[in-house]
Amino acid sequence: MSVSLLFANQVNAIVYLIPLLAVISLVYNATRYEIPEIIIKRSIRFFFTAIIIMGTLMTLLAVLSWNL
Repeated sequence: MSVSLLFANQVNAIVYLIPLLAVISLVYNATRYEIPEIIIKRSIRFFFTAIIIMGTLMTLLAVLSWNL
């Protein structure tokens, strides 16, 4: 499989991952809190925390599987 095809598959997954993660963070925080300001603040923090964690894990897995 060519490198460009693998890259295209990863970009496609990332495009769907961002809105999905935004919705998950909003729903999760809306079930925990009632005040809209707190829901928005915590959702944004949860969203960026999850993006950083997933990006770190994806980078780690890419480095570990570099020569496989």
